[in-house]
Amino acid sequence: MKLLLSLCLLIFSTLCYAEVNDIIRPNFYYLVSWSSKVCVRAPCPQYTIQNLNSATTRSILGINIPAALKSYEKYLTLNESNSVIIYGNVSPSPQYPTEATDLNIVRAFKKLPLGNTAAATDKFYLFTDNGMRCVKAPCDSITAILANLYGQTQKVNTVKQPYQANVGSLFDSVWLSSKTVRSDDNGIIGQATINSNGEVIISNSYVRLPDPSSKCPALPLLKCQANNVVIYTRDENRCLADPNCTESGFCTLSIPVCPEGYYLDSWKGAKFGCNNYHCDAYFLPKTH
Repeated sequence: MKLLLSLCLLIFSTLCYAEVNDIIRPNFYYLVSWSSKVCVRAPCPQYTIQNLNSATTRSILGINIPAALKSYEKYLTLNESNSVIIYGNVSPSPQYPTEATDLNIVRAFKKLPLGNTAAATDKFYLFTDNGMRCVKAPCDSITAILANLYGQTQKVNTVKQPYQANVGSLFDSVWLSSKTVRSDDNGIIGQATINSNGEVIISNSYVRLPDPSSKCPALPLLKCQANNVVIYTRDENRCLADPNCTESGFCTLSIPVCPEGYYLDSWKGAKFGCNNYHCDAYFLPKTH
């Protein structure tokens, strides 16, 4: 009986402690910046975090990365952290609990290269479908939510991205569009201004990592008849899909070039089994 009582007290204490921890360590969205510093003594914080849509900043000693994001570590730390938004919380650094603070990542977002220069009026938004359906356009079917300020929302009708123009025709706009307006936590964070017409003009989009959020499904084995080859489409998660057979033939030898910050992804998806192409951001892993 005493043992049972002790176990109950232990479980109760643990639950209470966890709840208190959640209260004193709330999660927020943070911009991260890093600069190399030479300090006379330790600790020597080299990161600064700033609450999105706020001027509040604080120094950070270390960044704690969860297992699901370990493969992206080099894109989230040091100089690469200057293009990162973190959703997470801060806690005392284990080595210097009274002198320094660490940032604990819950979700990570990375800025796509070749956005536009941020406007003075830009703020950081998340976007969700509000369910409104209209007979005529424009229709305010999207709700823009100010990050960290969830009571401040605005209905809008369009979200405009700069990447098709800045990166070129090989940028995968279908992929980005699928991430822009979401009902889950996998959507982008947009640095944007909302104009008087209810249009969101995005300067920069931060996409959530990992991407894709789950492993691509296995493709069925498809055997084609003689003089035919298998071709694929690439879906909104950048995964190959829909294998089909097509007659083989001559393909052009020219290969397109992607701008700085992007690499060329190719797959057999065109007539005669020729390659299709997209330009993907440098930090996105290949999926095939």
